[in-house]
Order: sequence, then C-alpha cells, then structure tokens
Amino acid sequence: MADFKTQVILALDVESRAKAEHILETTGSKLKWVKIGLQTYLREGASFLHDLALTGKEIFLDLKLHDIPNTMVKAIESLSHLPIQMLTIHSTAGPEALQKCATAAKEFLPNTKLLAVTVLTSMNQSDLSSIGIRNKIPDQVDKLAQMAIEAQIDGIVCSPLELVRLRPLLPSNTTFVTPGIRPSGSASGDQKRIMTPSEASQAGANFLVIGRPILTAKNPEYVLSEILAELS
Repeated sequence: MADFKTQVILALDVESRAKAEHILETTGSKLKWVKIGLQTYLREGASFLHDLALTGKEIFLDLKLHDIPNTMVKAIESLSHLPIQMLTIHSTAGPEALQKCATAAKEFLPNTKLLAVTVLTSMNQSDLSSIGIRNKIPDQVDKLAQMAIEAQIDGIVCSPLELVRLRPLLPSNTTFVTPGIRPSGSASGDQKRIMTPSEASQAGANFLVIGRPILTAKNPEYVLSEILAELS
C-alpha cells in the first residue's frame, strides 16, 4: 500500500478559456492541481498560468520538450518567469539533453520538478514497433526511466501499469506522475494502458492525471469528489 497521499491533477486541455474557467469554478477548492498542455498553453499563453496561480492552483506544464540539447535548455530558461511546479521533457531526447536540462532546471526553475516522459500511454506494442523500436514496452520504459533518473531528472511520467515494476527499480524519492487513469465505468478513449485511481495509488503513483472523465461529466465536482473519496 502506498504510504503517501496520491494527488489528482486535472488535465485542463479544453477548447476555450471560458470552458476551462467553468470547469475550475465547478470543481472549486477540491481541485489543487491542473495540467496545462501544449494546446492550452499555445492558445492562452503565460497570462493564463499567472491567473491560475493567483487562484491558488498548482500548475503542471506538460509541454513534453524534445529537441537538440541547447534548444531544450533555452526553452527551460524561457519558462523561468512562469509559476509552474512541474514540467515535462521527453526522455527520448537522450542522456546529454536530459543532463543539461536537469542542470538548467536547477538554475532557472529551482522550485519546479522536471519530469521525463517514457512511452506515451496512447502507444501500444504495435505503435512502438512501427517507429523502429524493437524493445517490448516494459523494457523500453525501464531503459528510458533509468536513463532519466541517472541524469538527475526529478521524476517520471509513465503508464500506471509500469509503476509496480519501476517503484522498486528507481530511487524512493522519484516522483511518479501517471496518465491513463480511468475511474471504474469510464470509457478508455485513446488511452491503451490504463488503471483505476485506487489501483494506480496502490501501485505507487504520486500524482494521477485525469482529464475526460471529469471534463465531460455533467457534474465535474461530483466525479472529482468520487475519485478523491476512492483515494482516501
């Protein structure tokens, strides 16, 4: 059983700021964390993040940076003015990029956890093979996760199905953020490697990223409350 409190992050990737604000008003103080992805960040810009921070929300900026090392470092530097608590990069950028990003984050974003994405939860084994990777998904995730932690990255974004294996494999202070969470009875959508909130918490997730089950609900506050109750 997990000996820490697993927290919920709402994936606030919707088609307009008005809808985002409506969801936030509906979920209210029960929601502490929000994830802002590429779609929302490009549309709304830094001002939206500052406005979110003023409401007391913790922000997970999910940009999944992936480029040559110098460009990734400069990107991190350019984000230094933002009130963000977590930021993602792709582990497949390689060890040099990971190491330089970890160093840059300590300088420019000292209060932000840098997270490495391993294998996207929308990918299955066939998808991995189609881009020339022969490793099985578990082996590929292990390889990328270990490489990231060796480069001093703070945490890992991975499917909840990999948590049971990765928890004992990586240092105890590794932060695990898990998308692919679907409450019982919810549609899986384009997520192919999923767990329920309680299963992921038991497996060792620090944070659960949940989007559509809350965003598309008639009563988002009720769904969030049910998830929080399940985690309690």
